[in-house]
Amino acid sequence: MINKQPQNQSPAAIVKTLNIIHMALAAGQILFAAVTFIIPKNPVKGPGNDMLIYIAPVLAITCFIAGHILFLKLLSNIRRDTSLKAKLIAYQSATIIRLALLEGPSLFNIIGFLLTGKLIFLAISGALVAYFIYLRPSRQKIEDDLNLDYEEKAELDGVNKVY
Repeated sequence: MINKQPQNQSPAAIVKTLNIIHMALAAGQILFAAVTFIIPKNPVKGPGNDMLIYIAPVLAITCFIAGHILFLKLLSNIRRDTSLKAKLIAYQSATIIRLALLEGPSLFNIIGFLLTGKLIFLAISGALVAYFIYLRPSRQKIEDDLNLDYEEKAELDGVNKVY
């Protein structure tokens, strides 16, 4: 994976960037769901619509599990002796992958609702969005997920050196 993240970014800036990315992805899903709920529904009848009711929940569960497992796997690949910035960049990548694996089925379910008008699709998407919002990266979650030591926590807070 090619990472074009500026290396001169502070740890606090990396965390802030991750929060902005999370907020933008969540807002996109919520706004898209709101728009599809507001527009008039003319359910499309077709051979594929009956299968959507089976595909949508399976896709949601599969991506939910895959995202969690992949996130943990990527976190376990972060070496303990690397710098805080390198850890945060790896954490940012792992989080974005996890969020993308939740966003995909959410958007799929919103489109399923748009095509069929069945509220079950919106309910599945709502559950995914709720979990998506729950995963909002915070300093505490980052510290816990990366098992940061005291000096790294101080650096994350903006203190350069701890004596």
